[in-house]
Amino acid sequence: MNNTTSQNWEQVFKVIQKSFSVQKHVDFFNWLQGSVNEVLPHDILVAAWGDFAAGDLNFDVSSNIDDIRTQKLIDAPGVFAYLMSNLHQRWLDNGERWFRINFFDAAGINAQSPTPFTRKLVGMNSLLVYGVRDTRGKNDCIYVFFDKAREFQVQHSVLGLLMPHVDSALRRVEYMETPVTEEEVIEELNLGGLSEREHEILHWVKTGKTNFEIGMILTISPNTVKNHLKRIFQKLDVSCRAQAVAKYAPQRLI
Repeated sequence: MNNTTSQNWEQVFKVIQKSFSVQKHVDFFNWLQGSVNEVLPHDILVAAWGDFAAGDLNFDVSSNIDDIRTQKLIDAPGVFAYLMSNLHQRWLDNGERWFRINFFDAAGINAQSPTPFTRKLVGMNSLLVYGVRDTRGKNDCIYVFFDKAREFQVQHSVLGLLMPHVDSALRRVEYMETPVTEEEVIEELNLGGLSEREHEILHWVKTGKTNFEIGMILTISPNTVKNHLKRIFQKLDVSCRAQAVAKYAPQRLI
């Protein structure tokens, strides 16, 4: 093993070590765009999980490119959700092994169903897909790295070492829905059916904040906010934010 290779492995292990300090969404974003990007160069990373067959997916986006944000994808997934479902199926068909697509036609995707997010993908020329099988929670997750280079360059051994830690960090910062505890059930009964967190989120919805802004205020991810809002809509028997705000009668001061 030559010195250059030794230095590369030392860098990879340092990146992995830094993953253990990731506790919040902002930590995850900074780690991906800083340390991870040094050993696995990319322009955009999209994580997608949920019911791929039905196209009911959650997303998280990490990128240093201006205006590439999770909220843009959540608000208008369009054909992108279909693309993620297809990539997930291709990953399954490939024996659940990672794969690359070089000379990727991002412009074609945008032409089919232009959204604020897909327009930002134009200029991406290659991608890499790494999946994680979740047989217990049935929340498979695929990580799709987009790059401007026409051929995605990556070492198999680096990817195999690094990606389990990326997946662990993502799940640790509560991107997946967490089960409701007995304490939370009691809390909801005491607060008119809504948990304390749901009261907080509705308070900020009333002020006109977006999911992304609420996530930043409460130090949770936009997708976690989205999942809370789904539960709020169900509890209040409404279908949108405006109806929830109109029906919301807070029983405590936020």
